[in-house]
Amino acid sequence: MREPVETGSGLNRKMANPTEQRLDVDKELSDIRREVIESRNLVIKTDNLLKNLHAEVKLVGRRQEDFQKRQWVSSAAAYLAFAVIAFTASLLLSSARTSSAGHEKERLEKTIADLTAQLEKDRAETQASQVASRRAADAYRQLTTLTGDDRLRAVEAVAKLDTSRISPLEKQALTDRAEALRKEIGQTALERGKAAFRKNDMRAAIAELTRFMAMNPPEQEALDASYYLGVAYNLSKRYEESVPPLARFVVEDKKAKSRDYAMLLLAHSYEQTGRLDKAAETAREALATYPNSDFANQLRTRLGVVQKMMGSGSDSAQPAKPPGGRGAGEEARGPVTGR
Repeated sequence: MREPVETGSGLNRKMANPTEQRLDVDKELSDIRREVIESRNLVIKTDNLLKNLHAEVKLVGRRQEDFQKRQWVSSAAAYLAFAVIAFTASLLLSSARTSSAGHEKERLEKTIADLTAQLEKDRAETQASQVASRRAADAYRQLTTLTGDDRLRAVEAVAKLDTSRISPLEKQALTDRAEALRKEIGQTALERGKAAFRKNDMRAAIAELTRFMAMNPPEQEALDASYYLGVAYNLSKRYEESVPPLARFVVEDKKAKSRDYAMLLLAHSYEQTGRLDKAAETAREALATYPNSDFANQLRTRLGVVQKMMGSGSDSAQPAKPPGGRGAGEEARGPVTGR
């Protein structure tokens, strides 16, 4: 609004022109009305904008709530998944540790069992070694202190002794002592056997010569004793027992002077034990090897008897008489290994 001008000329002009003043007032009112309308429109527009803003804020808040809900659900699902994974992992780890502990327990138990068995084995071997050592000491004492036939029993006990568990020194001392005593006793037994043989005491000869053979004598002495032992068995009509020593003598000592007589007795023993083919074979070999032998006629007779028995199914035939020739105590039987 325009302020009135405090001048006289103006007052006069205003008073003089009321129409113009009314027009100004109307114009000013019109301006005010327009400004009020514009203000009202502006207020309405502002209110609408506020309403829209409020609606948008509420929408944003609702969206935020939905987002928070989804985030909470997602977090809960994530936590649950993590818990499940952690539980599964811990379960698998616990199972693996349990399985590993079980295998380790089985391994340790097996190791303990093996060590226990080895300890028992070592303990048993130690005890066996101690027992063997005591027995070896007793045997050595017997070899040293005993006399007569007791020494022979001591030698036989040494032969049966398990020397694998004694020390090399003990074994060597025991072996040397037993060997020396064996030679001494064996030589005595051999001489006794030969003496009994010459006296026609076949029982004593067999006992002494068997004792001598049990001592593992040297090869040549064993062959010598085999001859006497085989002849003693044959003359004692123990034909089955006479075959091994006579066969050994015949096979291993082909240069012996008494080999022809041994072959005659061997053929007779084969015949008496029913091995007619072996008897015939031995007689033929003897005749071929010793055609001029003192026993050639007896060998031919023996061969003829055997062939006759083989041809007639000899079970019903009468056994032939023992071969004749040298008497049991004749010197012609020994020595038997002249070369």
